[in-house]
Amino acid sequence: MFENQPKGLWTLAIANTGERFGYYTMLMVFTLFLKDNFAFSEAQAGVIYSVFLGLVYFLPLFGGMLADRFGYGKMVTYGIVVMFLGYLLLALPLGSDMSALVAVCGALGLVSLGTGLFKGNLQVLTGNLYDDPRYAANRDSGFSIFYMAINIGSLFAASAGLWAMGYAQQHFGWTKAESYHAAFAVACLSLVFSIIVYYVFRNTYKHADYNSNTKKAVSGEAEEEL
Repeated sequence: MFENQPKGLWTLAIANTGERFGYYTMLMVFTLFLKDNFAFSEAQAGVIYSVFLGLVYFLPLFGGMLADRFGYGKMVTYGIVVMFLGYLLLALPLGSDMSALVAVCGALGLVSLGTGLFKGNLQVLTGNLYDDPRYAANRDSGFSIFYMAINIGSLFAASAGLWAMGYAQQHFGWTKAESYHAAFAVACLSLVFSIIVYYVFRNTYKHADYNSNTKKAVSGEAEEEL
């Protein structure tokens, strides 16, 4: 299963692990944050949570259309940066007034947009690695490893978020409502980790950063040379 896999798989899988770790850390505490910080009811928090999840699952369609035109790697880059800005905004202790709520809604918009640009396009980059005949037979096992990495990221997210909240309360004297921002800060750090991995080891996967339009252009150039 782990043999004869392209090096780019490990880069993209680890970058995705960091992103999913941050996402599930944020998701684990988000509705509790809305109720404790803004005194929202279960129903009110549920509406915001549902709208956010709807955007997260819808916007990859938009991200895919942009990637077809501008490239998968570029959209993954934009996505991870936009997500980071969203988590950073959530990590700021802005209080519980209307301006803070507007900031939270803006942060959710950034996280959902960034996820739409990042999530599906990173998977396409991974799939493109297996267009190389040397690795084509290992596509299924490669994606098994890729999704295993996602599960590893989500597995430890809850514990990390709770630890960060407890640490903030114990060492910084934050209230419970304030300590949620420590969990959001963990999500920020996980995105920083993903960005570093994605860029430092870019040489392992950059050859897979192409789409159908790029393929046509390359094929056309090859035919002209012949």
